[in-house]
Amino acid sequence: MAKGITLVIPQRTVVYASVALVVAVIVILNIYAFFISGREGSNGKGIENTAENFASAKAAENQNDKCATPSGYTDEQWKEHMGHHPDQYAECL
Repeated sequence: MAKGITLVIPQRTVVYASVALVVAVIVILNIYAFFISGREGSNGKGIENTAENFASAKAAENQNDKCATPSGYTDEQWKEHMGHHPDQYAECL
């Protein structure tokens, strides 16, 4: 009978390879998030943060009640948006 070859890999090498694999996955996911997902716009809705878009959003805001959900937003989206600007919407949160 032919004897099989036994491959002995040191435990340290397995640990290093596992860590390298995890780091590689994290790097790839970050590259995807930055380059691929970023193409939709900075907010993920396909809207870029430009001066024109900001002015349009401010115009859509209810001047009498800035906490009220403006058209084009769901209540949940508007609450999330206000949460990103606690300095402007502190009394709404």
